[in-house]
Amino acid sequence: MSLSENWKKIMERAEQYTEVFDVGRAMSSVGGDQEFLAELVGLTQAAWPTLLGDIRSGMARGDLQAVETAARLAKAAARNVAAKRAHESALQLEAMAHKGDGDAVQEAMVSLEREVELLRFFLATLGSNECPP
Repeated sequence: MSLSENWKKIMERAEQYTEVFDVGRAMSSVGGDQEFLAELVGLTQAAWPTLLGDIRSGMARGDLQAVETAARLAKAAARNVAAKRAHESALQLEAMAHKGDGDAVQEAMVSLEREVELLRFFLATLGSNECPP
């Protein structure tokens, strides 16, 4: 299957999951360059463990500035691949860390982890037959 055929298949499957990953918006943001989007998605997928680890590390140290910085990077990563729910969760985490609200930071981190797990699963299975119906 060619790259463009694969992306067509992905776009058809992803239409109902635009809150998780808006493939149309993502394609538009890269000028329709399928190869570049595939690379961007791959880089973002590879970055999540480090980003989440940096957030957890900052939380463990009580360093909300580090949490805020890492959340800002997570927000950018989610925005780059048009992952609305992960973006919103990272935005909330960034705001709560900036505000200095430790309890809200913990709740926002749980939300971000859940959204990133869903996004990573979705992106990993999107092109396969295992994609959610």
